[in-house]
Amino acid sequence: MRLSSPTQLSEADASPTVENLVQAATAARLMRDYEAADEYLDATWNALGPVVNNLITNSLWLAAASGDGVSGVQRTFRELSEAFYFSPIQISNWAGNFPEILASGEYDEMALRFSPDSDDPAYRCACLNTVAWVHRLAGRHDEAAAVWASAVGPERAANIDAIEDMDAQAAQRGQYARDLARAGMPDEARRQLEQSMATPVSAGGLPNAQRRWAQAYAELGDAEGAVAQLEPLLTANS
Repeated sequence: MRLSSPTQLSEADASPTVENLVQAATAARLMRDYEAADEYLDATWNALGPVVNNLITNSLWLAAASGDGVSGVQRTFRELSEAFYFSPIQISNWAGNFPEILASGEYDEMALRFSPDSDDPAYRCACLNTVAWVHRLAGRHDEAAAVWASAVGPERAANIDAIEDMDAQAAQRGQYARDLARAGMPDEARRQLEQSMATPVSAGGLPNAQRRWAQAYAELGDAEGAVAQLEPLLTANS
């Protein structure tokens, strides 16, 4: 049943949910107000963005957390790719959080085309983390370390120093320590890790910081240190 078009527009303006915005776009189109229809469609896409991102993120986290392993994350991402179009840079962004996506090698050629100066806008990206992972997974550890080294300059430490939220600062510094270790700078990595672990962290922020500390210990080859950070996470809602 078709609702009153003016009612649909006012409902979308008062409560811009995805459903209301789509109905308003349809109503505006039927009233031949194509400019308004276009604006409502743009608003719909903007509202859908966080929903889609959360759907993809939770799907990938579920594959990892439920014990499906690397192949499960890869399978889930392939299924998501059938439902959503991912540009090369979007694939790189997802692989930054889920490097399991890259383990099969199917995106190697794509990743090695990335360049900040690329003639093709679809590949105009440094995408350092993705490129480094591609090298590491292919066994090219020196090349991977060189790429990570280009992402751990002193300006990054200065930016971390400027973070006022201590929870965020501890987590970011732990991640920085991890990347320094990946870049083949273990002494500075340990120094940053110690500084991160000395940062006052709230109970709510501790699990995220411990995750980063565990990653840094692992990259430094300290399995005992990594396990010490991971053990409490196994019994926490994290």
